[in-house]
Amino acid sequence: TVAPYILQGVVGVGAGWFADRLISGGVRNRDVRVLLQSIGMLGPATALLFVASAELPAESAAIAIDIGLGLSALTLGGVSVNHLDISPRNAGSVFALGNTCATLGGLVAVPAIGRILDNTHDWSLVFGLISAHFVVG
Repeated sequence: TVAPYILQGVVGVGAGWFADRLISGGVRNRDVRVLLQSIGMLGPATALLFVASAELPAESAAIAIDIGLGLSALTLGGVSVNHLDISPRNAGSVFALGNTCATLGGLVAVPAIGRILDNTHDWSLVFGLISAHFVVG
């Protein structure tokens, strides 16, 4: 479904607007980044843990996951723009390096999660692991 991507687009634009308002209102860049990054990571973790622990109809589970994915777009006002704060002249290279590292992690995570599902047939375990990654990440 395209719903999470539309929601992420709307939330991402809203996150940028909200971050700009906070910063222009005198809130330190670091505090804005930490706030948006925290909500953008803990929101999806909470949604996934909710889905993992509740007996929900498939439609309700999908909506909860969509909301969690939408909240993840708040990280666009957190770590995703932090490259410009850290190194304005080399932000593109720093961003590319970060994305490369994330992609390498994905190359390991996807088959590992597939193996866990093959062995346990337990989506709750998978959602729990992903939630832990959101919290620790």
